[in-house]
Amino acid sequence: MTFKPLIVAGLLLSLGACALPPDHPVIPGVTEQGASAMLGELARVDALTPAQRRRELAELETLRRPDAARRFQMAALLAREDGTEPLERSVQILNSLAEADARTQALLDLMKKSLKTRIELIQQTARSQELQDKLGQIKALEKSLQQRNGLPKTP
Repeated sequence: MTFKPLIVAGLLLSLGACALPPDHPVIPGVTEQGASAMLGELARVDALTPAQRRRELAELETLRRPDAARRFQMAALLAREDGTEPLERSVQILNSLAEADARTQALLDLMKKSLKTRIELIQQTARSQELQDKLGQIKALEKSLQQRNGLPKTP
């Protein structure tokens, strides 16, 4: 009876040794090395192929309570995606990271500013395309009205 807890503990320890390490390197805690670790992670994410980024992002999204380093990895991966939704998620994740280190906080602020600018650019590009389409429709309507009325074409 007294050996049961020891046997269970031994089995759990041996099972823990059978776990596979993650495919991608884990960056140290964001607070441990700060901005240099974050910059290294950004460089690593930048070198990944889109398929690798999607796979890593899917792995990170399955975690229940990711630590600060994992949340930063997720934000970096989302920042490389196209579209406003992933960029907005990245900004939200970066907003949840609070750092006492001034350099780290400056890096987070620059990333947030860059992401917000990219979101705004995407939205303005979509709006510009929408206005171009409407302008084309107006020109086509004007041309059809001129042809119907037989009026001379005005530039």
